[in-house]
Amino acid sequence: MSIWNDYTGSEVRMVRYGGIRTRTVITPARVADHGAPPVLMLHGRGGHLESFHRNVPALSAGRALVSLDLLGHGLTEQAGSRYDVGEIADHLAHAMTSLDDGRGFDVVAQSLGAWAVLHLLATRSPSVRRLALIEPAGLQTHAERMSDPRVRTATASGGRAFDDPSADNVRLRFAQLLHDQVTLDEELVDLRRRLYALPGAAQVHRAVRTADNEPHVVRPESLVPADRSMLFLRGEHGHLPSALLDDFAGRLPDAQVVTIPGAKQWPHYERPDLVNTHLLRHLER
Repeated sequence: MSIWNDYTGSEVRMVRYGGIRTRTVITPARVADHGAPPVLMLHGRGGHLESFHRNVPALSAGRALVSLDLLGHGLTEQAGSRYDVGEIADHLAHAMTSLDDGRGFDVVAQSLGAWAVLHLLATRSPSVRRLALIEPAGLQTHAERMSDPRVRTATASGGRAFDDPSADNVRLRFAQLLHDQVTLDEELVDLRRRLYALPGAAQVHRAVRTADNEPHVVRPESLVPADRSMLFLRGEHGHLPSALLDDFAGRLPDAQVVTIPGAKQWPHYERPDLVNTHLLRHLER
């Protein structure tokens, strides 16, 4: 697949973290990383590690990358019972402990992946230095999210791909993630269609959507002791209210918000050159 041209030189591993077989991709730095920690890349709800393929070449120029499929997602084992954020974060914690070579990680994460790592920051002390969080989930309750008619529409339309993973339904799901469908690569549509058609995948994604995550909503005060530099990236047309994100970041000691024009929920995919510039600037501070 041409998507995997962006992962040239990478190693694909199936590793057990906390007993769960997990797809892991290790991308070495193309030049010396001078001891900087690897960048851990975490996809969003219903996603898979290829979601970041347009960012991998730029970020791996000087940094090693570690990409994971979250619990039950992509090709990682469907070993969850609740599929709430707490369970997904537990799996992530096992992975981070196993993969840490003593340098810890910088993190680039989107949506559910961002929520999982924020949950770890609020409840544990993961070895994380800098974070770049793209359209992070977990800052609102379910009721708060569903009060936005755009979110209600996206939830209803996007869920069709789980029950019937046809190409048209997968494109409909991407329509909730992308502001401009012209940016969508049909190869990614086919990959996601195949992943959603795997036995058990529909049940996992429905469980992720319906899990009781109210106890895991992240509040800024729970993160203040974790004095880590954070960059929040939102799409200009994304569903996360700008005022909410600005207020959240403003309550943290070292956080900034950047809005990416011409993008929706996946600014890293729609505007990779611009997002890569912001990511590199933040990670190399």
